[in-house]
Amino acid sequence: MLLNWLRIYRYLLPVRACVRGHYQVDEPFSYGSLRFKNRIGLSAGFDKNAETFDELADFGFGFLEVGTVTPDYQPGNPSSRIFRLVEDESLISRTGFNNCGVDVALAHIRRHRKHSYILGVNINKNPLSVGEQIIKDFELVFTRLYESVDYFTLNWGSIDKESFAKVLENFTTFREAVNKRCSIFIKLPADIDEKELDLVISLAYKYSIEGFIATGPTMDRSELHQTKTKQLEKIGNGGVSGRGIGKKSQKVVHYLSEHTDRHFLIIGAGGIMTAEDAADMISQGADMVQIYSAFIYSGPSVVHKIGKKLKH
Repeated sequence: MLLNWLRIYRYLLPVRACVRGHYQVDEPFSYGSLRFKNRIGLSAGFDKNAETFDELADFGFGFLEVGTVTPDYQPGNPSSRIFRLVEDESLISRTGFNNCGVDVALAHIRRHRKHSYILGVNINKNPLSVGEQIIKDFELVFTRLYESVDYFTLNWGSIDKESFAKVLENFTTFREAVNKRCSIFIKLPADIDEKELDLVISLAYKYSIEGFIATGPTMDRSELHQTKTKQLEKIGNGGVSGRGIGKKSQKVVHYLSEHTDRHFLIIGAGGIMTAEDAADMISQGADMVQIYSAFIYSGPSVVHKIGKKLKH
């Protein structure tokens, strides 16, 4: 419903100018070659096909992440695949990387990118790819998109560790060949343990990765205190985002901050529902924040509220 409204809003140019003026959050932040208008971003998963990111930027985001994008079109899991848990301010999702494929996503980005913001893309392989095809899938998406976006995000745990290292090695070689510093971030799952974190950090140092996004959803449902067990059983499998992540994301951010000597950009995500949550994430060591569930539950005003809180 919201995406359909944004497609109509796209053509209301005077209205858009007013909205941008009202929701604008000016708190410039720089990291390497990236120049952010502010420290608030929209997580991947909201604009999977890169159709409405330009319109979403009007509401105050300093950076937006589209996708997940795979080489080919993917139908994803059967509907329904996103469930609201209103009492717990959470979502359960099992989308299965439904997206239009890299060529259509690229066409959308070229057609719709009009204004000033940092644009990233979360990328992955086709679900059925194995072995060397995994490396080729990531290389295809990267080479198709690198001239049109500012950073790429790879999800730790979406492929095996050996393939993940090879993908990072390929990206490093490619960036050197084209002499373009398109940043690469690693998104971590909420349930990652310290041993895995140490491994990811070592890979990030080895392959000159710019930063981390911490974190994605959790499979743990112990923080869903208001939703009845029968309702959760009826929903079935899926990752929990929003308030139901609890403090998991903050703990990962704190660990990264303590064990990387501030060498990497740290973007806190997961469990940020209010301006106070965002401030707490920053206090744990995040440089920036990303939101998703908060935008769904609270609407565009939450971006401005977070911006004001972080500015102070």
